[in-house]
Amino acid sequence: MPTPFKSDITIIGAGPAGVASAILLAKKGIPCLLIDKHQFPRAKICGDGLSGKVVSMLDKIDPGYVSVLSHTGFASPSRAVRFYSPGLKMMELSFKSDRDAMPTGFVCKRIDFDNFLLEQALSFSTVNFQPGIQIEKLIRNNGSIIIENKDGRQIANSKLVLFAAGTNSKLIRQLDPSYHTPSAGIGIRGYFENVTGTDQQNAIEIHFLKELLPWYFWIFPFLDSSVNAGLALPMPMARNNPLSLRELFFHLIKKYPHLKERFENATLSGRMEAGKLPYYSGPIRIAGDNYMLLGDAAQLIHPFTGEGIGNAMISGYHAAEIASDCLGYNNFTNLKTKNYQQLIYKKLGAELDLGLKLQKLARKQMLLNLVIGRASHDENTRRLISEMLYSDKQKVKLNNPLFYLKMLLGL
Repeated sequence: MPTPFKSDITIIGAGPAGVASAILLAKKGIPCLLIDKHQFPRAKICGDGLSGKVVSMLDKIDPGYVSVLSHTGFASPSRAVRFYSPGLKMMELSFKSDRDAMPTGFVCKRIDFDNFLLEQALSFSTVNFQPGIQIEKLIRNNGSIIIENKDGRQIANSKLVLFAAGTNSKLIRQLDPSYHTPSAGIGIRGYFENVTGTDQQNAIEIHFLKELLPWYFWIFPFLDSSVNAGLALPMPMARNNPLSLRELFFHLIKKYPHLKERFENATLSGRMEAGKLPYYSGPIRIAGDNYMLLGDAAQLIHPFTGEGIGNAMISGYHAAEIASDCLGYNNFTNLKTKNYQQLIYKKLGAELDLGLKLQKLARKQMLLNLVIGRASHDENTRRLISEMLYSDKQKVKLNNPLFYLKMLLGL
């Protein structure tokens, strides 16, 4: 039987959260064991949009990563986002990077982006990557965690586990029996050729259709003229809909003239793929003795936008900071790991709570029609919304009913 790996810190899951942790630990000179059940490159069901938050985190992890990604050939720059109201009004927000040569966001298939991040991590000799290992048990043992695979073989005995393998409740409850299954939406996406209507802005598109509220239909374009197109909606709505997700997708692009025209000559490459979206529904415990939960496991998907990659990378970055602190003090108990929980909710809590409020507001067609309709022809309103999306100080205005009253009155 192979000898178990020796590592004080084991990261389970080699997506953006886990790999961000591995890179930062490596930059601090700290070895880690990185495990994933898949061989890489591997596909991931996603909208493939890399937001400004992702770009900012890449830059924070390493100032050279954004430039390297932009020259890979598989990351399509995007400099605008277009929102369509249920009444089919459109507003466009164009964004400018602090560095003119760099886009504020990208559209990039997860099979490429996740592998790109992993390659950066593997440039460090201190990152021991072990793919193709399905973890079955996490066993507490005298101040450490024994990690076993599905065959009962001990993979490692680690003082700290950074769990970044999604909302695997069966495994997470072995670390924290009180862990609850998150609220979830469900999305479906496909890759299409010959979809018309994209331009040099390469804008991502969010279509708020009444059948999907509070979530939406999306079109994320690549530079080769193909697109990632899909939809997402809360799980209860999906269960109660007489149409399957695939049927609903094609029903909507036939029903709405502005979509029908653009998909008239489109062809689907491969097949439509569906996946759950475990979104934030309130604070939970994300750290304890010998463990921290990262990314989807920490339920950090934004409940309004559905965006999760940026928050996952933020969690991975700060988990590595706290892990380094734990190692320095040789203390891996909740006394130290609780600092991770406090830090994550300090950084993201207000934004995620606001997302819950926006999710409720987005159920009201009238309000979406009002906000997007006014912004479609008013530059000041577009500027204000743009600032609120990217400025923490401006976001608080969304909590104030007077904001909507002023918008209604055109003040």
